[in-house]
Amino acid sequence: MSVPKGVSGKPVSSSIKGIAADARVMTSRGDRFADRLGPGMMLLAVTPGIAPFQRVLGIRHIPYRGPLIRVLAGVLGTMAPREDLLMLPDQGVVFQGLAYRAGDLVDGIAIRQEEAPPDFTAIDILLEGHAGILVQGATLEMGLAQPATPGPLRRVPLDGDITAHIVLMGAEITLEEEASKEVPSTAPLAVMAPRPAAGSAPLAKLPISKKQTKRRKTNDAP
Repeated sequence: MSVPKGVSGKPVSSSIKGIAADARVMTSRGDRFADRLGPGMMLLAVTPGIAPFQRVLGIRHIPYRGPLIRVLAGVLGTMAPREDLLMLPDQGVVFQGLAYRAGDLVDGIAIRQEEAPPDFTAIDILLEGHAGILVQGATLEMGLAQPATPGPLRRVPLDGDITAHIVLMGAEITLEEEASKEVPSTAPLAVMAPRPAAGSAPLAKLPISKKQTKRRKTNDAP
């Protein structure tokens, strides 16, 4: 398989899927933290051919030690995710209707690998169906660990479409980071008072109080 320059193509080892406990998942009643979801809740599904709302069958809380995948804000297109999104390497990321393994997409810039902190807990969401669910604006693959029948959402290996997109996002992020390192000039700006326009009336003098008038007369006395 040919991988465009910028994406390693080396899968990050882990067969566990899940997202960070504080990731915000879109439900039928708005965003909810992943660790606040429970059986019976309805999640918004955005996969063609799948019912628009999918019922949560169960939630797995997974104490996790190992590599995490960080997808930077906006990397997946159309401002998705809205903020950086942490997930386990085997979590599916949906791009142009196809699901990709997050650990295969690491380029070190737009999608990065880092180690989970000691107290990290991942949330695995089990649904009635197999669909893409909105998490902080990004579409992530959710469903049963091993669906009995293949659905309209397919997981595919790394291909040219997703890797070309990641390379483009990585280039934009690099330019932004380099621009942010430029130190702006600290020299103070000289502010000049505006000149009155030609033919304009002179500025009116402020009225002088009686106390100021008395003091002026005292100073002028011999």
